[in-house]
Amino acid sequence: MVLLLVIAVAGCGDGDATQSGTTEQFTQGGVSMEPTVKAGQVVTARPVSGTYEARRGDVVLIRSPGGLWGDREAPLLKRVVAVGGETIACCDTSGKVTVDGEPLTEPYVAEDAPLDEPPNPAYCGPRRFAPVTVPADSVFLLGDSRARSNDSRCAGPVPVSSVFAVIVD
Repeated sequence: MVLLLVIAVAGCGDGDATQSGTTEQFTQGGVSMEPTVKAGQVVTARPVSGTYEARRGDVVLIRSPGGLWGDREAPLLKRVVAVGGETIACCDTSGKVTVDGEPLTEPYVAEDAPLDEPPNPAYCGPRRFAPVTVPADSVFLLGDSRARSNDSRCAGPVPVSSVFAVIVD
């Protein structure tokens, strides 16, 4: 089974929502999180027990909620870029993703999507997307290799309940 995973450079949370000491290993099957997590790389994740407190920067494993995310059985690995109540958009005048109007510093993004393509909610190819206010109890997820990632740009925010593990350092 191919597993899609993401690992955070910083901010991987294990807060109160995870079981202390319990970890599992997963093998990244795709390229959407490169260079942070390479295809075939094994990563360690702490399963979520109870309610996951989403934090920007966390790299998480989700179960597909369906819709444009697809009906995958393999988990998906993505980075939390915005949480419930925040408004995310792309792009500002310098081409950066903004959250609540403030540009993000994203050193983990190595292969960004094209800036000159107009937004397209049915296709994750363009970097640009219209402002989205993330619903409460949801997260907006992006891959680190935006040029090769299907993520919240086209599939929308994901319920926090879809998160089942957080990658640990």
